[in-house]
Amino acid sequence: MKRFWVLVLALAIVFPAMATTKIMRLGPHPFYKSKHLTPQDLYKIAIDFAGDVKIGFEQAGYGDLYLPFLDQLKNAKVEEGEIQPGTHIEWMLFRKHRKVQVINDAVWAGRKPMKVYKVTIYHDLKAYHFIVPLICGNISLQSVEELPAPVCALNVSSSRVEINNPVTLDLCGSQNWVKGVVKVMKDGAEVAKVEATTSNCKVSYTATEPGNYTFSATVYDEHGFASSNGCSAAVEYWKNQPPVCDLKVSPTTVLAGEELTLDASGSSDPEGKLIGVKFILKDEKGNVVSEKTITEPPYVYKFKPSKAGSFVAVVIAEDDHHVTSASCQKAYEVLKRGFFVVETGLLSQSDPRLFVPLRVGYEYRINYNYRVTGLVGYNFKVKKMYDQEDYGNPITADLLFSYHPTNYYFGIGVGAWIVSGDNKGDIIGKVGYGFYSTKTTEASLFFEGRLPFVESKKSGEVRLLFGIGVRF
Repeated sequence: MKRFWVLVLALAIVFPAMATTKIMRLGPHPFYKSKHLTPQDLYKIAIDFAGDVKIGFEQAGYGDLYLPFLDQLKNAKVEEGEIQPGTHIEWMLFRKHRKVQVINDAVWAGRKPMKVYKVTIYHDLKAYHFIVPLICGNISLQSVEELPAPVCALNVSSSRVEINNPVTLDLCGSQNWVKGVVKVMKDGAEVAKVEATTSNCKVSYTATEPGNYTFSATVYDEHGFASSNGCSAAVEYWKNQPPVCDLKVSPTTVLAGEELTLDASGSSDPEGKLIGVKFILKDEKGNVVSEKTITEPPYVYKFKPSKAGSFVAVVIAEDDHHVTSASCQKAYEVLKRGFFVVETGLLSQSDPRLFVPLRVGYEYRINYNYRVTGLVGYNFKVKKMYDQEDYGNPITADLLFSYHPTNYYFGIGVGAWIVSGDNKGDIIGKVGYGFYSTKTTEASLFFEGRLPFVESKKSGEVRLLFGIGVRF
């Protein structure tokens, strides 16, 4: 029986302590006396009685809310309203015997609605709904609301962008936000800020200098709470360097009709790839002879020039951004294969007879060292006083092969000696020296011997010629 009364006594002590305090009326213990409390008075109360407000917040267990309360109250939206009987109140500050006290876990139990000012303070992702009764100015926390945290999500359109081109910063996937700020960092230093909103969640940034850029974003909700999750992206901005051309000409001197190779395979682009190499051929006056564009590697152009002269090959490389290189130039020479030939001199036979030949013909280069020459000529006989024989003026037709290792040359061939009563076929030997040469003209001195095919006892059968020849 004794234990029963001990239990009853304990319950009688505990339950009143846990019971909700009923507030029946207001006014006996006001925090701030005023006949007509205005919204402007709320901030005045908080400032004039800042020490008491601080004490009250700490007693209520909300000491960390004191400074945000003072900071936001000046510009906070204050509304006038009512709370109905039975409305729960987390805590209420009041003053009793000039000391601040706190009622926790209270309920308005008056017969009529309580006229109050309502104001909301935001802190640590929570909305604290305060009420202040007009009749007493007792600062009261009615309720606390958890707010959804803003979550940042940033996507960039590309991780590698050429300078002077925009990259898109997409914050549309973020949650619980109204405003976003993207800090643009280059080499650890902030270079720009870009702002976005829910209605304009895709923004852009254009860099004018190459480098590695980091975009760090933070989104904010309508109350200024910031996202705390990591939200960043890296972008490499690069500057397109012009391609570099390279040209090799092989050989640098060719005969007309021989193959010439223009090799631009060494051309390159530092960042991307080449889309083509253009070959331009110019003559010595700078006139364009021909053009050729090759779009696939190895960018080698082979051709057989038909016209002799001095030429310049120009190469220009183009990259995949349509930026072209500076030109590369190399000269090459195309030599004539054929020459018209004129020869004359003094030809002697040992009978003796003298002739002044005049020959014309054509010489063709087989290659750099070997040539073939065809000549026809008319030999004017030089009459002597004692010459009683009517020999005539012979006509010659010759075909010679010659070897030209240097300025000296050696030739051998066959010819026809046609004159009335003395037609012969000759074997011809020739030695010469070129004393003048340009790209189109040659002049040489030569010594020639002609011997008939058949042996003859007549010394007049042998003919020797010392002459000069011009090729053009």
